[in-house]
This record gives sequence, C-alpha cells and structure tokens, in this order.
Amino acid sequence: MMKHILIPVDFSEQSWQAALCALNLYKNAGVRFYLFFSEEHDYCKGDSDVITQAPLVRLSSWVKKLELKKASGQVLIPLKWEGEFIADVRSAVSENQIDLIVMSTRYPNIFCEELSDSHVRHIIARVKCPVLIVPRDFSCFTPQQVVLLTDYNFKHRTEATNHIKEFVNRTRAHLNVLQLSKKGNALTTAQQANKSILKGALDSIQHSFHFVIQKTMDEALQFFIDVQQVDMVILFAKNINLSENILFSPSLQTEMDYHKNIPFLIVHE
Repeated sequence: MMKHILIPVDFSEQSWQAALCALNLYKNAGVRFYLFFSEEHDYCKGDSDVITQAPLVRLSSWVKKLELKKASGQVLIPLKWEGEFIADVRSAVSENQIDLIVMSTRYPNIFCEELSDSHVRHIIARVKCPVLIVPRDFSCFTPQQVVLLTDYNFKHRTEATNHIKEFVNRTRAHLNVLQLSKKGNALTTAQQANKSILKGALDSIQHSFHFVIQKTMDEALQFFIDVQQVDMVILFAKNINLSENILFSPSLQTEMDYHKNIPFLIVHE
C-alpha cells in the first residue's frame, strides 16, 4: 500500500536528520515524501545550522542529495507552504492523503525559537495525523524494541491500534506496553476492561505488558528504556497527561536523557 509522508523542513541540520530518518524507516517502493518548505518565510539570523542561501536554492540542493540517499521507487515531492503553518499542514494532510508527519524536535530558523516544542505540541493537538518526532541524536536505525505508554484510562479505538500494528509489523519490532504508576499497578474495573480490549487488538503482533511504579513518569520511562534497550516510544495523542509529562515537562537533567536519542510516534484515536 502506498504511503504519503510529510516532512516539514527548514534546511537546518536537525530537519535534514529527520528527512534522512524518514527515508530510512520507510524504504518501500512507492512511498511519497513531501518536503514541506517555505519560500518566503523570514528566517532567523545567526543559526550556525542554516546555510545562508535562498530557500529555493537550498531546496534544490536538498533534493539532489536526498535523491542519492533514497531507495529505488521512493519519490520526493517539494510542497510549499505560504500562510499560517498549522493551517497549511492541515491542508497538506487532507489534500495529499498524508499517512505520517515526520519532524525534528527543533526548527530554530523558521520559528525563531531554541526549542520548537510548542509547534510540535500544536501539530499533535490540532492535526489528526500520526507524528514521528525525531530527536537530535537518533541514528536512524530500524527499531527492535518499541514501548507503548498507556494508563488504560480510555478505550483504544481500532484506527489507533491499526497504526501501531502496521508499524510494528513492518519493522518486526517487539511491542512493550508500559503502565507508569506512582502508587502501584492495581487497575480499576474500567481500566482493566480497557486493558483487555487493547490486549485483544494487539493479539496479532509480538507484545508484552509491563509496569513501573514509585518513580516520576520520565524517570520510570528512562529506567524502562535502559533496562529493555528501547528504540522508540509510542504515545496516544488523546492521553494528554502522559504526553505533557513525557514530551514537554521532563524533570531529568542527565546526559542520558531519552529526549536526545529516542524517537516518539504519536497516534490519534
């Protein structure tokens, strides 16, 4: 089945890494990669990652270099945005039947910010499309151990679980379903029912259930990543509590912070 992948680019080293990772993770013939760029947007000055060339010159250079990197049958398509970023992302997703958005954690020259987590957050909240967030130190290999975070507080719908199964099947990874809890792993009747539904939905793929207690959410995730050698984290966009604590409010300040080298896949219900 053909896939359509949108890659917002700002011609920095960060978005180049995201583009390479997209090509590497989706090597199938027929996959279309849309390089989502702005020709007229005012770029911030003084960023060492940004080549001081006109956007169309940079785009041409990127396309030539990516053509040498792509697999046979992969297709690169430049796609210009001209208005409000989120509105144009929505239009691009709708008009081009986008299956996935791949983006870096950082867009310093488009958004004039050191960290663009607010824009990542807006895409997650306002664009109903799976998002793969590529961190700055991710080395673009196919993941073998994937962890899905959930608190079982809502019923997982077929659309979201199908996205997860498709990704796990294609990469042949093992899916670890992880509950993070400060008080224990005891579930309410409703949570237990939601867990059973999720277990049934994942029955066709390799998976296992786990829990970590008595740690902050980000400490628990870091612990599990270290123990299980996790390569990727999956979150449900609907689970605001987990995404806020894990993606946008980390308390860890160590050099081994998972934000630096673990990609996140965000799926919508």
